[in-house]
Amino acid sequence: MSYKIAIVYHSAGGNTKALAEALASLLPEAELFRTSEFDTGILPEYDALIIGTYTWGNGELPAKTAAFYAELEQLPISHLKTGVFGTGETNYSHFCGAVDHFRDMLFAKSQLLVTLKIEQMYQESDLPRLQKFASLFKN
Repeated sequence: MSYKIAIVYHSAGGNTKALAEALASLLPEAELFRTSEFDTGILPEYDALIIGTYTWGNGELPAKTAAFYAELEQLPISHLKTGVFGTGETNYSHFCGAVDHFRDMLFAKSQLLVTLKIEQMYQESDLPRLQKFASLFKN
């Protein structure tokens, strides 16, 4: 039986998308979805769920991510190993606050393994952190 991983992300400016794609390249068994494309009804088929989001305003979930969050919060996901990553700007007082929202919910409802916050577009210097994040999802 293969280990199934879904990476589900929402990106506006491309930073979170680039991070999701980089993570997917480190986890070739993972399937990559935008939140608008992902049907939560297939979650029972997966062993792991990795969520990517940017942060809106001063630490808020973007509207499309908030809808996904609300749906996910209602589902039985205790079987899932989870992680959340995001991009943001450190000049806001709640740097990557959307990551924190998901972290708290996933900690309570799933088997949260890891979170990762990246300043804007990920850089070569972020690669060791990204590799460590991915390594926690290797079967």
